[in-house]
Amino acid sequence: MAKLYVWNIAPYLPEGRWRVLLEGLPAQRCRRALSCRQAEDSARCAGAGWLLRHALDQEGIPPSAQVFTQNSWGKPALLHASAPQFSLSHSGTWVLCAVGGSPLGVDIELPRCTIQLARRFFHPQETASVEALPPSMQPEALCRLWVAKEAVIKAEGRGLSMPLSSFCVQLHASGACLAPGSALPPYRLHEYRLGAYRICLCTEENRPVLTFVADAAPAAEAVPEPPHEK
Repeated sequence: MAKLYVWNIAPYLPEGRWRVLLEGLPAQRCRRALSCRQAEDSARCAGAGWLLRHALDQEGIPPSAQVFTQNSWGKPALLHASAPQFSLSHSGTWVLCAVGGSPLGVDIELPRCTIQLARRFFHPQETASVEALPPSMQPEALCRLWVAKEAVIKAEGRGLSMPLSSFCVQLHASGACLAPGSALPPYRLHEYRLGAYRICLCTEENRPVLTFVADAAPAAEAVPEPPHEK
């Protein structure tokens, strides 16, 4: 059964407090977090790594067994063949981690996709459906399409080799779905709201509830920045 964990990292954004989240994370994740130019990006990267570790621990996989590999497109996976699959996403102060027994992908975003971007990258039927809406409804529809398409691409695990225009998402009042005739697996698109944010989980499994994670991470104490080299 798929699970979807959500965590607010707001306490870790000020004054380098996100650095306490690096303890025990894989070296590659630590390097990624430390290499970000903006402190908020570092905090989100470290927070996603911590949430993944927490989610896998809930699945009975201790940190010592959390060894990762990548497919040929760079999608990470646990090295053990029987381990659950996972997907990460973050935006603003929120980080998400989805885990399940089959391919899945999750994405979170604010409504900021433009119709110009949709015309360039989306499936023509998607763009037409948005342009048929009143202007006041278009930003929400564009955001729903964006997170759904990103979630599908993450589930497929082929990265940028899979164009956004290669499949079509249909929006309905009751939710989103892949257009009939798609060559993709029988994915379900589960939509969620989180304040102004839109979330979509792409999976073949049933819809999970959002599991909000209490702040069980290390205390968010201020951590001094390392001295700059002269």
